[in-house]
Amino acid sequence: MKYKYLILKQPNVEIITQLAIHNIKQKELARKIGEREDETSRAINGEEAKRFERIRNKIFDYFQIN
Repeated sequence: MKYKYLILKQPNVEIITQLAIHNIKQKELARKIGEREDETSRAINGEEAKRFERIRNKIFDYFQIN
């Protein structure tokens, strides 16, 4: 019997916290940083492709997270 392992992606808690503090929805954040809503959501929710890392960096810059 073959087993498949499910690897769960971890949402970025720092970004989610900043969204709550600033009362900004992901949709609004995507517009403010000039990215697509679906890709911004994937970046926040821990997808590992390079483009999502680039989007996370834009989000960190936007919220001034080090």
